[in-house]
Amino acid sequence: LMLQSKLCKTCFLPETTPGIEFDGSGVCNYCRDYVPMAVLGEKALLAELDRYRGTPGPHDCMVCLSGGRDSTYILWKMVHDYNMNVLAVTYNSPFMSDQAHENIQAAVRALGVKHLYWEYPKDVHRKTTEKHLRIWSKRPSSRMIPFVCAHCKSWSYEFYRIAGSHGIPLIVFGSNPLETASFKKTG
Repeated sequence: LMLQSKLCKTCFLPETTPGIEFDGSGVCNYCRDYVPMAVLGEKALLAELDRYRGTPGPHDCMVCLSGGRDSTYILWKMVHDYNMNVLAVTYNSPFMSDQAHENIQAAVRALGVKHLYWEYPKDVHRKTTEKHLRIWSKRPSSRMIPFVCAHCKSWSYEFYRIAGSHGIPLIVFGSNPLETASFKKTG
């Protein structure tokens, strides 16, 4: 005996997907709410970077560097292709791998970029993660998974603080749109 699940008529997500709701036409809320990312292109990016290139101070921008391929590529593009004077900054997470540290050191050395690590006071991140996992474990739900990392959102403040203290007018983050957790892809 095979049980059939209700599926979205557009994307085929099943009714067992966390947070899903269907309208009268059988289309899910993820399809109805989806807004594709607007990509303005490299010409628009270059025009924006021109506004900051050569600003007073030793750095035109700050790149948030995790040691992964996306942020390392962003660093390389900013220095190599776009001729920006970059300060690379990394949150030294207690969960960061040795490989990430090695990647960071290799990238900043190869590109001749100044690099700073910052971290929370001793054990704050680990203890906060542990606390959130304990709370989550009392009523585990896939909807609550983002709660476990909610404290990570406070990183943005620290990146702004570092940029401000160094007189850096532009912070650059990057990601790969093919690695997002979105349910949708544009055609």
